[in-house]
Amino acid sequence: MKPRNREINIFNISMLDVISGALGAFLIIMIVLFPYYKKESIDYQKEIQELRQQVQAVRQRAQMAEQRAQKAEQEASEARAEAEQNRQRARAAEQKLAKTFLVVYIRWGTEKQDIDLHVIDPSGAEFYYSKKTIPGRPGELSVDSQRGPGNEVWEIRDAPPGKYRVYANLFEPHKNNAIPTIKGKVFYRDGSSPLSEVSLTQVKEKKLMATIVVKPDGNVQVR
Repeated sequence: MKPRNREINIFNISMLDVISGALGAFLIIMIVLFPYYKKESIDYQKEIQELRQQVQAVRQRAQMAEQRAQKAEQEASEARAEAEQNRQRARAAEQKLAKTFLVVYIRWGTEKQDIDLHVIDPSGAEFYYSKKTIPGRPGELSVDSQRGPGNEVWEIRDAPPGKYRVYANLFEPHKNNAIPTIKGKVFYRDGSSPLSEVSLTQVKEKKLMATIVVKPDGNVQVR
């Protein structure tokens, strides 16, 4: 054999040995490390599963939080509705409280004499024996005595704010020349007040007994 061919064969044999050795080493490494690759693969799947469980748990918590938020919003809406109802009730109560009734009462003790009660409301409407009620105006002359001793009553259920003037008038003495003294009182929501006493010396004489002031809040002053 020629020297060059021998060198080539030797070189080929050496390359085969190297390749065989490398393959053997690779196989050994694969055999040694295979269990670890398998374990890592199993751990990776487990980690994925755990992550999925965490995501599911977070979603469930988010859903529960949303349900609580919806419930809280519903309760808040109901609370707002209840608050509005209470405000309406309060306004209605305030409006009712702002109203007052008036009962004006006068009396006299002289025999036979006819004394008339006159009440002029804030609009200028005048109530007396011939106008016990007035269309479109609240109030009524509910008691009218024509011979003394007697009494007369004017009343109104919900008195509008303003001034009410109360007069006594000697309508007819019926041949009794005695000077009548008229007393009276006004009753209202928060109590009562006396009217000024007046004495009537002339027939058809009308004297002011009181000015009753009803304020917008329902309070009453008697002057």
